Amino acid sequence: MLNMGGPERLDDVHDFLLRLFLDRDLMTLPAQNQLAPLIAKRRTPKIQEQYSRIGGGSPIKKWTAVQGEGMVKLLDSMSPHTAPHKYYIGFRYVHPLTEEAIADMERDGIERAVAFTQYPQYSCSTTGSSLNAIYRYYNEKGEKPKMKWSIIDRWPTHPLLIQCFADHIQKELNLFPPDKRKEVVILFSAHSLPMSVVNRGDPYPQEVGATVQRVMEKLNYSNPYRLVWQSKVGPMPWLGPQTDETIKGLCQRGKRNMLLVPIAFTSDHIETLYELDIEYAQVLASECGVENIRRAESLNGNPLFSKALADLVCSHLQSNEVCSRQLTLCCPLCVNPVCRESKAFFSSQPLCTLTSTACLF
Repeated sequence: MLNMGGPERLDDVHDFLLRLFLDRDLMTLPAQNQLAPLIAKRRTPKIQEQYSRIGGGSPIKKWTAVQGEGMVKLLDSMSPHTAPHKYYIGFRYVHPLTEEAIADMERDGIERAVAFTQYPQYSCSTTGSSLNAIYRYYNEKGEKPKMKWSIIDRWPTHPLLIQCFADHIQKELNLFPPDKRKEVVILFSAHSLPMSVVNRGDPYPQEVGATVQRVMEKLNYSNPYRLVWQSKVGPMPWLGPQTDETIKGLCQRGKRNMLLVPIAFTSDHIETLYELDIEYAQVLASECGVENIRRAESLNGNPLFSKALADLVCSHLQSNEVCSRQLTLCCPLCVNPVCRESKAFFSSQPLCTLTSTACLF
């Protein structure tokens, strides 16, 4: 189960930031090996303060374990001929790191492995970075995998994912004052990307938009809505409009009832618990004069979400496909040769007949 992860303790924040700023699949910086440690050291106190405001650490690992346990329990009954199923967690920037998870799987003698991104919408900077890490693991060792790998690389419009989001939105809408409910503007907020990445042809914006469209269809377009973007860093142009600027702009135009919906993550993390809940819904909303602002609950421990994960894996195993057709296409203006090498590595994996052991990663 592939994700970026988050520091569980304040003492983990520095190493988390260091790995993040060293990741050339996520960002490219001049003299990156020298600059990344300086940026991580400078930003650590600020980020530690933010984590201290949400309980001292990230809950991503906890929720990923809950989701994984629910998923494999369902899979054992849905697909008994591939049971027993087991999940592994592979994070990019905190333990258990992706490379550590692969080593554990190899030691456990796993025969069939599914690299299952926990980002529903694909981006080269998120799912792509995790897949590149798997490729590098084997390339640097000069070994071929003992396991047969395949990938679930995107799932932005899976029906059960859409139902989960719609259910959580409807639950929050029902908590607004009845006379204001139809006025509520639904703001679907996703982590932004630098425009340099978007302009290379990264599919993330379209896939996030596809998720939003399906969710609103499920809700019968009950409310006005917008797709907005958060977590911009640095002075370079990023995909917008930004969530905080949108809140300000709506208030200036008399729209003062809003529902924030984290649409690109499947569990709570610092961007929901601090950025959306504290920075925007508390501080900014108060400054702007918002009447009512709420946030839709993250998918976290929703049993229907575990069913969605199980259904995705079950369908994938039955398809006998290595990856989606989309994965084989690089961004038209790709500048990262590792992406091409990684895609070739995975697309050349042999198709395998289902065995009695299928492991989920």
